[in-house]
Amino acid sequence: LVGSEMCIRDREHAHGTFRAPSEDDTEDDGVVGPPAPIDACEEWLEESGVTYEASRLPVHDKGSITCGAHQAVRYVRGPGQLRWNGKPKVTCNVALALGRFETVVQEEAVRHLGKRVKKIRHMGTYNCREMAAYPGWVSEHAYANAIDIRSVTLRGGKELTVLGNYGEPGDPQTPAERFFQAVATRTYEEDIFSTVLTPAFDRLHRNHFHLDMARYRVDGTVPD
Repeated sequence: LVGSEMCIRDREHAHGTFRAPSEDDTEDDGVVGPPAPIDACEEWLEESGVTYEASRLPVHDKGSITCGAHQAVRYVRGPGQLRWNGKPKVTCNVALALGRFETVVQEEAVRHLGKRVKKIRHMGTYNCREMAAYPGWVSEHAYANAIDIRSVTLRGGKELTVLGNYGEPGDPQTPAERFFQAVATRTYEEDIFSTVLTPAFDRLHRNHFHLDMARYRVDGTVPD
């Protein structure tokens, strides 16, 4: 498995873009556990314009589940040149995805809101637990392989929360709704994250985007 993943990543690296698993890549969908470490993670991050700090999150067992990550960093800043509340502790996979996510956020903010984003507020990354809605299924948060996005703050100080600003999926009525739906759609369709859950998915996600780099894919940008 690790060797196969490394081959894919090396091939993508040659083209300069790190991507989430494709919909055709289903061989390891049923594998449960921390993601495999990425070869030359530091090189990937530097080439992607991501500023980071080295971190550790030892893999360990807690009851019936395994938690932690083989490779973890503190995400400081990315190519979008915006701030985060705190320095999210995430896997290298997620750190690379956040760099691409920042670019999408800034492009869609200018397109729909006429301003750039200066800050993203998240609700957490690492949490050694099962999925809230699916007991027995391990959450990607257990590996710091996920992040929950609560809001963005525009230059000028206006904060836009996901709660109340996502709108009817596929039929956004306000600039904020068009912004959030466009960000969510691009984040999934451009293979930035393999799982994108939004208020369109269920009530548990009514106030945030859940983004993760699971081995499988879930499009939670449209109603099930």
